[in-house]
Amino acid sequence: AEAFVDHVASSEQKKLVTVSSIMGSIGANSYGGYYVYRSSKTAVNSLMKCLAIDLASRGISVLPLHPGWVRTDMGGADADVDVETSVSGLREVIAGVTMSDSGRFFDYLGAEIPW
Repeated sequence: AEAFVDHVASSEQKKLVTVSSIMGSIGANSYGGYYVYRSSKTAVNSLMKCLAIDLASRGISVLPLHPGWVRTDMGGADADVDVETSVSGLREVIAGVTMSDSGRFFDYLGAEIPW
């Protein structure tokens, strides 16, 4: 983030968004497993929360987004969401982000996910 925060701060939208996963949510973890993947996504979410606090004074909204279980090579053919639906939803969520959303965790439909 340090490498591009000045560019984000001087941009029109002032939004710093990363693709995360509900697998990084401690509050939404109801079935365990996937230790390494969960840990990496939890770390990303923690980083984004810290950046939301640190960059608030610069007017930058920061948040992780969960794209859903998407039909990709990783998600597989049985996944719930096609790529187009996920991307379209993520774009809508990003477009609607305000400073009051900064530091929160949302899915591609705009539903808030517990940390």
